[in-house]
Amino acid sequence: MNNTLRPVQGYVAFIALSTLFYELALIRVLDVLWYPHFSYMVITLALLGFGIAGVMTSIVAHRLTWQPKVAIPLTFFLALSYIGVFVLLSVLRIDFNEFSSVSSLGIKVFLSFSGLLVPFFLSGFILSLLFTEYAGSFGRLYAWDLAGAALGCILVPLLIPSFGGPGLLFTVSGLTVAGAAILARTKIFRIAFLSLAILAIVFPLLAKDHDYLEIPFHMNKRGIVDLTGEPPLQTIWDRIARIDLIKYADKYTWIAYDGGTQTSYYYDFNGDYTKLRQELPKKTKRHFWDRFVYVSHWLKEGTDAKVLIIGAAGGQETKAAVTFGAGEVDAVEMVGSVLRLGKEKYAIEPYTNPVVNAVQGEGRSFLRSSNKSYDIIQMMSNHTSASISSGSGAVSPNYLQTVDAYEEYFSHLSKNGVLHINHHVYPKMVLTAAQAWNNMGRDDFSRHVLIYYSDPWCNLPTLLIKMKPWTLDEFNRVHTLMRYHNKLMHNPLKPASSALQPEFFTGHLPIELEESIPYRMHVPTDNQPYFNHLRKRFAPVSFSEPYVDRSLKVLLNDSIKHGLPMDVIHLIVTAGAALALAVLCLFAPLLFSKVGRAPWKGKTAFVTYFACLGAGFISIELIFIQLFHKLIGYPLYTYAAVVFAFLLAAGTGSYLTDKFSLDRTRIMRFLPFLAIPLYGTLLLLLKEPLLNFFLQWPTWIRLLGSVALIFPLGAFLGMPFAIGIAGSHAKGRGAVGWAWAVNGLFTVLGSILSVLAATYFGFILTLSAAFLIYILAGLLLPGFTAPRMTEKNGTVS
Repeated sequence: MNNTLRPVQGYVAFIALSTLFYELALIRVLDVLWYPHFSYMVITLALLGFGIAGVMTSIVAHRLTWQPKVAIPLTFFLALSYIGVFVLLSVLRIDFNEFSSVSSLGIKVFLSFSGLLVPFFLSGFILSLLFTEYAGSFGRLYAWDLAGAALGCILVPLLIPSFGGPGLLFTVSGLTVAGAAILARTKIFRIAFLSLAILAIVFPLLAKDHDYLEIPFHMNKRGIVDLTGEPPLQTIWDRIARIDLIKYADKYTWIAYDGGTQTSYYYDFNGDYTKLRQELPKKTKRHFWDRFVYVSHWLKEGTDAKVLIIGAAGGQETKAAVTFGAGEVDAVEMVGSVLRLGKEKYAIEPYTNPVVNAVQGEGRSFLRSSNKSYDIIQMMSNHTSASISSGSGAVSPNYLQTVDAYEEYFSHLSKNGVLHINHHVYPKMVLTAAQAWNNMGRDDFSRHVLIYYSDPWCNLPTLLIKMKPWTLDEFNRVHTLMRYHNKLMHNPLKPASSALQPEFFTGHLPIELEESIPYRMHVPTDNQPYFNHLRKRFAPVSFSEPYVDRSLKVLLNDSIKHGLPMDVIHLIVTAGAALALAVLCLFAPLLFSKVGRAPWKGKTAFVTYFACLGAGFISIELIFIQLFHKLIGYPLYTYAAVVFAFLLAAGTGSYLTDKFSLDRTRIMRFLPFLAIPLYGTLLLLLKEPLLNFFLQWPTWIRLLGSVALIFPLGAFLGMPFAIGIAGSHAKGRGAVGWAWAVNGLFTVLGSILSVLAATYFGFILTLSAAFLIYILAGLLLPGFTAPRMTEKNGTVS
């Protein structure tokens, strides 16, 4: 190996590591400052920055060469830009709910996003310059690039509990400086760079207990800004969400998830369940949100019920189960810090009660790995908010509200068990549950369903589905409790008087009825788990339209600000950014780059080829994150495992391409374009039996199994880019930068199109389209390159 290439490989790994580290850290920070779907735009910014860097490289590559004296100053600018992002977010605050005009918001967003983009541009420029210089060894360097990015992917969840979200911005600055130390030519400079790197990395640990390392809230989510005049009791950066504990009034401690995006409470309680039961229902709000929290436990009182709480959080549903005499309670909560605080630091009931088994986990994963049968399964609007958890953030999937999910709930309920859910949009919940009911060969669903709507203070309907039809005594017992401040929407004993038409209880709506409803009623499945994707139009909905209640009206209308639908604005911004980048990436090199202006055969095929690779790779990666969620269970672990596997495997594939010179052989260079659709299709066909096999094993085995299943596909995905660069860099020094730019552009487009395609057509069809894109890329390859032949006796054969 060329000795000059050795330090460059390590440097590439550090730059790639810091870039993905910054991307994931920024997503976590913006989950808190804004909302998860806004932080999705970080992915767009990353790809936009890389695309602009590629264009810049294609223009200046013939005048500027990569060398340490150029790279080290750029690396230090990159390190400073990460700290600059911390300063920017601390000073320039954006509240997407409170702004005077669209133009005022636009200016703030432009300034903020421009600052957030700078690190991506600098790292992209460094890498594209370096790849241009060492294009002949691109496969090997690209392998180090992807390996570094893979490591950055798993470092963020490992480090965030100790360093905090904003602290990671200082950590990534130190990691970048450590990369510069690799290029230092003298021992003195190397020691100086490493010392500076260590200082930046450990600074967040030294300053952990000081407020100045936290970025002030940008948005007053659920009034959190108003309530934090005094420092919170405690702030914890959990791997899933940031938790702020705030003492509220005299009866509970508010648990604010991600700056108020979601909420729960630790109610002050002395553990006297006998007294608590005697005070109910009169003093309900002293201990619970309202009566709908404990209605299923009220129904099952005295039956020694077995209970599963999905999303236990502060514990009020669990406390309700114990209050009414549950014999066994499994309380599952994804954010482990909330359980640990409840068990240990605050030692609150019900988490210290012997009948309660409080575990960290994801509800459906817990159910699938359990053979238990429950008398009550309860969920209270507990769907995780963090975009890094879902792996998407654009149109967030909701795996607790799908046909497949309801089938699992029903199959784990006892003969007369009750499913108790409080969540928005009860017509869609009923439609989804009805389809699951029918799929299991059951009928007469309307006589198993009881629905109440809480008004005016709470907009979470109460859905109770009982495995046996409701009896008059059971209905009267529930109605005695719920008739106060709750409107009866469906009486199972009088289905004809329901607020819902009979078709809702069949699981299938007539086209005319579905079209008359002003929001999407498409039934979600695990193949299309987008229950919360409701918007049909940008105009507000009104109470005069079918099945619009206050809950639905709040969801859709309150998100429209100055005519802009803030719940999908990120998709609009992403599409606009992609169009702007398209003009820049496709036309700027043609006008200003030497390689772009020069006539050469296959230029159109060259551009289209790298466009296919960008769109295809991101589509497969994003969809696999969703598919493997069902196997792994924990959304964050799913995200980290899938992205890590794809990046590391793609790096391996790129290395093998260079090692065995796959680009030099007419047959072998087409291997990945056939292997990707074949292996991908095989995985889809074997998905269910593989899932059933691995679900019986512990989480760490499911993680390893997921990585093993993904790795061959990822390795094949890493080959086409290296093959394309190897066959095109001879076109001119700017060709690599142009390929980099086009790839980045279509990764942006591919990410948004794959999300939309998955929403409307499902994961399987979207993946099939991505596989076809790789076949198209294989067909385009001969149009701009021929296999390089080995040299013999000084001539090229």
